Amino acid sequence: MERSKETIINPVTDGIFVVETYYLDREHYAACYLLVDNGEAAVIETNTNYAVPRILDGLDQLGLTPEAVKYVILTHIHLDHAGGAGELMTKLPNAQLVLHPRGKRHMIDPTKLIESVKEVYGEAKYKELYGDILPIAKDRVQTAEDGSSLFVGSRELEMYHMAGHAKHHITILDKTTATVFSGDNFGIGYPQMKVGKTRLVFPSTSPTQFEPEEALKTYKRIAELKPTRVLLTHYGALEDVESSYVQLKNWIHFCTAAAQKRYAEGLREQELVDALKKDIWGQFQKEISGARGTPLSDAETELLEIDTDINAQGLAYYIHKLNT
Repeated sequence: MERSKETIINPVTDGIFVVETYYLDREHYAACYLLVDNGEAAVIETNTNYAVPRILDGLDQLGLTPEAVKYVILTHIHLDHAGGAGELMTKLPNAQLVLHPRGKRHMIDPTKLIESVKEVYGEAKYKELYGDILPIAKDRVQTAEDGSSLFVGSRELEMYHMAGHAKHHITILDKTTATVFSGDNFGIGYPQMKVGKTRLVFPSTSPTQFEPEEALKTYKRIAELKPTRVLLTHYGALEDVESSYVQLKNWIHFCTAAAQKRYAEGLREQELVDALKKDIWGQFQKEISGARGTPLSDAETELLEIDTDINAQGLAYYIHKLNT
């Protein structure tokens, strides 16, 4: 995999910057964020080990040393968000890792995370995707309780437990700028996927903890925070929050109806996944091609194929669990 691309760091709003991670060698696919105030910094999301040099370079570009980082905050422990946490913590001597209580033990001892990835991808692909996932010393890991706050400089960050995508997921509000860091809790919305001026936003229904009713509650809670913007890990600043909220609700209703229909037809295992992939792909076609009158480009097709596959697997897991 290509790892030699230059570091790109761009301002989002006052004191907040997005770092391009080039996850899976794609641009605008997975982001890390830096929040800076009065000489202190927080890193929000780490992506994989391959993003660590870019995060450090981003700090350097902002005139900050590794010692200035007070917190590394993970929205949840899926490896495209947290795989590089152990490696990054070795470079930041003063930082504390902050995450949901359910994720703490997996960062202290990532054995189960590593084993689960190897079961799916094999040893070689695991190393290619993530490098070596390192454990983090227990005394450097702290949990974010629901409604608790942290301070970076004078900036107050409020932490909320919000499920739907994963039980170990937090959402972060920077009160100074009314910016929400949502992880996967306000869907996926690639900047290049637009219909007119509106960005396509859709849920991440990946296995194994997708819960549609909880997801709807989470979207509502985020919308009710009245944020000026929501920063998606996949990807970037989403400023049309109300329109995105409507899209997410519609997608949840579509996804659950499709899963129920296919399960009622008697489809199981890979046949169920394959049917749901067709349903999801058809919805993408409707939302994009149908609305703008032009087919998806090759680049758009390639971008959405991974999400189509992962979301279908998650819906199949959800509907099977619901009926057993």
